[in-house]
Amino acid sequence: MGELAALIAALTWSATSVALTSLSARTSPVVLSALRLGSATLLMPPILWISGQTGDLGEAPTWTLVQVILSGFVGYGLGDTVYILGLKRLGMQRTFPVTMALFIGLTVVGGVVLLDEPFSWGLPAGALLIGAGIYLIVIPGAAKLSQPALVPIAEPAAAALAPLPAQNSAKGPGADIAGYGILLLVGVLWAVATLWLASAKGDLGEVAAGAIRSPAGAVALLGFALAIQPHELKAPFLNRNHILAIVAAGVVGTAFGSLMYVYAVVTAGAAKTAVLSATSPLLAMPLSILFLKERFTQRIGIGTILCVAGIVLVVL
Repeated sequence: MGELAALIAALTWSATSVALTSLSARTSPVVLSALRLGSATLLMPPILWISGQTGDLGEAPTWTLVQVILSGFVGYGLGDTVYILGLKRLGMQRTFPVTMALFIGLTVVGGVVLLDEPFSWGLPAGALLIGAGIYLIVIPGAAKLSQPALVPIAEPAAAALAPLPAQNSAKGPGADIAGYGILLLVGVLWAVATLWLASAKGDLGEVAAGAIRSPAGAVALLGFALAIQPHELKAPFLNRNHILAIVAAGVVGTAFGSLMYVYAVVTAGAAKTAVLSATSPLLAMPLSILFLKERFTQRIGIGTILCVAGIVLVVL
């Protein structure tokens, strides 16, 4: 059952990325990330109670709780918000595999260097494959900037949201380089948050840690959006289908998907779960073509496969 849970988590993340790409065309990344995390937070208390880890929060040292909360702010609050910005700017076919590869690669390297986790030769071999895959995925976008009409633009697919066409913000080489810099930043933020959590959580259970990480990101982002983007924060509530879609992305992607991942780690092991979760970019590719009308290219297909193969080598 653990292996099945890992595959369900991968499929859930892929489907959620499709929804976020669509929603990002009409929603501020900060607002979208805040409302998604807020929706997931509503499910955390019953999940925590069912897990039997409620007592962990009372027994954990204050500094442990503070660090877990800060890791949630870095990973969910900052990392996921920048990820949504990348989806809006570059589309899912480029954003998803690149950020996933960077996240896992940097996390494994950080685990070896900072946390004294065991080294294997799959690490450099996987890094080479990941680098090659990222090169194939990224370079076409940079090479075709002089022909903006050929750059694929993700368009929202859900008719219920009365979608507006997404705009490609890249106007020149500098702008596109900035877009790929966003992908690098996502990988770094997710890796930092994961390594911080791994080193700081101590005896705090996985579900207990997750139960305070999501609210941390949600509170910070909701406060920021309320202070800086009050009109954008209000806008989704004016359309019932729009706000329901955001809530669904939070409940299914952040709450249910994370729960499946934790269950898979506990029952199938971290390595096997990471390998199975690495299939998510391959699952995301047909979804992006079917629902977002993103254009498939051979380079993106080969690059995604190389990234997944590199991830498998890294985590084995």
